[in-house]
Amino acid sequence: MKLSSLSITIFCHETENRDKIILALSDFFGTLLNSSEIHETKAEGHYGNKIEIIEYRISGKIANEMANKVFNSFDYADLILLLSTLDERMEGNKLHLRIDKQRLIAEKKISLKDGDDIIKIVMSFKGKISDELKEELKRIASGAMRS
Repeated sequence: MKLSSLSITIFCHETENRDKIILALSDFFGTLLNSSEIHETKAEGHYGNKIEIIEYRISGKIANEMANKVFNSFDYADLILLLSTLDERMEGNKLHLRIDKQRLIAEKKISLKDGDDIIKIVMSFKGKISDELKEELKRIASGAMRS
């Protein structure tokens, strides 16, 4: 499973502690984040609230390492959820994941969340990958079930 790139997008509302979110992400990924390009933009929410959008862009070998870290950090329930919803999360050669921001901050754990208050991860694969990805996720889930 080869990635061409990976992006992580954080939506930081003005009521949130930006540094706390970035620290939680840095704690999870460690030095892997050091290789990323960072793009920051300002936006305005529906009710006029300020939102800072922070995007990390990573490519090559580091993107693959980060994807492996994400997949291997999911618990069994998240892996099963991902497998059962994989087709809906795929768009061409891109896999869209929504990660629970509050759980990452509070517990330093990564888990899927299909609601609001998320960190978005988009993995861009080289070529069509869904069958290969399904097999890899099944292998990881099989190992997680034994743990």
